Amino acid sequence: MADETTTVTVSTETWKRLTLRKDPGDSFDDVITELLDEVEEVEEESG
Repeated sequence: MADETTTVTVSTETWKRLTLRKDPGDSFDDVITELLDEVEEVEEESG
């Protein structure tokens, strides 16, 4: 399942913001996963 992919359309501004969060070698999937993990952690702490 990890090899399955899909296309997500984002605005140019969102693409730029995601790019700023990338470390060398990171994919956009890595960046989005990290952001989701952070949000879920905050939700658990405040929940």
